[in-house]
Amino acid sequence: MSAPNDRYLTLDGLRALIDDGSVDTVILAFTDMQGRLQGKRLHGRYFLDVALQSGTEGCNYLLAVDIE
Repeated sequence: MSAPNDRYLTLDGLRALIDDGSVDTVILAFTDMQGRLQGKRLHGRYFLDVALQSGTEGCNYLLAVDIE
């Protein structure tokens, strides 16, 4: 799959960066009702080997409370 433009990182590009050690951690995040990022950090290898295929869990609690 190609990226819409050269500023986007494709999955193949991310895989290459993880494989060569340039990327260690992948941030899997979404925005809450106030526009803040909520989510989790995943080890790059775990992201490729597990989360990419099986997904990962996100707690509804992240959307229900104001963390401040």
